[in-house]
Amino acid sequence: MLVPSGQLSPLQQHLLREMDLCDLPAPETAPESYAARDLDTEEVRDALPTLLWSGLVEQLGGDQGTLRLTPLGAAVLRDAECGELTARLSAVASFADTMSQGAPPRVAGYALKRLAEGTWTLGQAESYVRTGHAGGSAPS
Repeated sequence: MLVPSGQLSPLQQHLLREMDLCDLPAPETAPESYAARDLDTEEVRDALPTLLWSGLVEQLGGDQGTLRLTPLGAAVLRDAECGELTARLSAVASFADTMSQGAPPRVAGYALKRLAEGTWTLGQAESYVRTGHAGGSAPS
């Protein structure tokens, strides 16, 4: 069973990544644990019912208990990460065409690095090579 939308939201993915590292206390019992992970406790509280219902996360010890990533949750997280990496690799391959059009190596290399890191989108990298500025907005 997957999350109802079929994809993880950025918040859900962030929360699952954190739970992949270690179990977390319930948001009500240790909000500072979520703040330290750059997670908003209210948003986590809103996201938890879906993650629990879908079987991606389990709560041990009742409503105030520890939250743990399930094997299904780990599989869904890996699938989402694989999708991100596939898209990034595709963008890097597309960017090779831009580099082959005679872009200065230093400019193209910098743009390629930012694209490969996932800091820039393909459009931003291409804009940087053309104009010296990464147009558009950063990926979320």
